[in-house]
Order: sequence, then C-alpha cells, then structure tokens
Amino acid sequence: MKIRISLFLALTALILLPATSSWAQQQGLQRLRLGVAVGADEAMRERIEPFRLYLEDELDIPVDLFLIDTLGELTEALVKGDIDYARLSPASYAAAFTQCACVEPLATARPDHFPARFYSVLIVKSTDQSATLSDLKGGRLGVGQPNSISSYRVPLSNLLAEGIDVRQHFRTSVRVKDPVEGLQAVLEERVDASLGWSTLSGKTETGYTAGTLNELFTSGAAGLDKLQIVWRSPAIPYNAHAVRTDLPDERKRALRGALLELRDASPAAYFSIEPDFPGGLEPVVHADYRAMLRSYAPEFQEVLEAKP
Repeated sequence: MKIRISLFLALTALILLPATSSWAQQQGLQRLRLGVAVGADEAMRERIEPFRLYLEDELDIPVDLFLIDTLGELTEALVKGDIDYARLSPASYAAAFTQCACVEPLATARPDHFPARFYSVLIVKSTDQSATLSDLKGGRLGVGQPNSISSYRVPLSNLLAEGIDVRQHFRTSVRVKDPVEGLQAVLEERVDASLGWSTLSGKTETGYTAGTLNELFTSGAAGLDKLQIVWRSPAIPYNAHAVRTDLPDERKRALRGALLELRDASPAAYFSIEPDFPGGLEPVVHADYRAMLRSYAPEFQEVLEAKP
C-alpha cells in the first residue's frame, strides 16, 4: 500500500525518540492521523489542506495527512490502525467494521437540507389497490449487478432480515442493466417488480430529490405516475466520517463537534473534504448503518451469492 506522508510528518519521523513505548504512545495521543483516498486527484494534498488546518485549529493538536491511493487501501489502513480517521463510503464502513469491530462513525454528509439518508426500494406498477410484498409472491424480480449496493446487496440482505428470501418468494430474478432499465421492464410488464434507490424526500411528482424514480423523471420518459414503492430498506447514510474506537473519547467528541460546525465555520475547509455534498454534516452512530452492515453479515451471504 502506497502511503504518501505529509512533509511535516516525514521530517519529524527523523527525530530519534526514546525507546520507552509509554512516552511514544503518549506523544501519539497528541496527534491525529488523517487518511484521505487520492483516487485520480493529483492535487489532493493542496485541495485537502484547508480541512487539515481547520482540524488542527479546532483540536489544538497536529494533524498528519496520509494520502492513500484507493478507498480500499484507506479502509485497510483504518482497520490496521495506521491512521485514526477517514471519510469512508457506507459500504467501506460496513466492510471495516465486519473485519475488526474497531471503527465507529461520527458524522455523515447531506446533499441538501433534507436528512442525509437514502433507501433501497422495491418498485411495482401501480394498480387500483395498494400492492404488497405478499402480492408479489411467485412473480418476477428485476435485480441489478451483484456488486450493486442499492439494487442487489442491501435489498436482498434486508428483505431476508425481514423474513423474505427472494430465492423462494419470487419465481425468478431477472438481471437488468441498471435500475432505470428495471423500471422500464416493470412498465412493460417484463418483470413484476424491480429494485432501485431513492431519497424519499421532496416532491413525489418528480420522483423525489434523487434516485431511480427521479432519474426516470429527468430522462423525460413517461410512466412515473404508473409506479409505486412497496418496500424500502432502513435508511442508509451517504458516507461515514469514521474513527478508530481506541481514539480517546474526548478526542472523538472534539472531532465530532468540529465536523458538525465545519460548513458554517469554514466553507472552504468543508468543500475541500465534501465537494459533492453541500448540505453540511450531521451526527450518526453505528446503528444508522444497519442496512449496509447486514449486506456483510455472514448469515446473509448465501442469498447474495445465489445467481439470479
């Protein structure tokens, strides 16, 4: 794993420290190791600097920046204890906790002024009467690719948690190219139901603020008024500003407070870490990720590994 450490950390690493581990551990508690996934952004160090400086000022300790190539390697670094804090996707958080139970979330970002959550949903063609999951027994289910969070992993595992095994409840599962194509299959009655996602916030006539129904609306295709949601998963946060559980409690509290005030206190620092979610950060706890955690739990793997 390639980790590019900040110049400050690289220089201080040259200082010869006493061999006593207690002294070294005490010094370690006086720093925060921030990990950030670089991806294809070659200017990440410069872009993230306002956020690093904000944390240093608010926490009153040095913050060392670790630039890590991929989200997978960033997650691994947090699990191994090479860093203290990272911004993870909800799936990466669930994967990290499944590996070690050594991480916890502090905050998640909002795309707008609505709560920072989205849902996996099951969508059918409307009838004169409200449809239910029971009505779909023996029907055809449209599903996404096996690695899809909202149209495969989360719905199949959470439906099973509610007692619905899609392998037994539906006559067959039909792989669709993407969730919007699944809606077209529902409208054309090629399947009886299909999986997608939605914020379930905003106007229903536009398919809510975002999600599969909204994508159908913005595409200009007809049929939105002929669709209805018959099931939704527990809410899923958009991301997870997560820390190691062994970080001192007072440090966690200070960091959460700094994150919740970030957008108003320093917009430049906020958008350096959350360029795609302008709505600010709100607090979360581990239980908020239960829908995603189920998709990694051993007892739900069999339904996820079954071929549609």
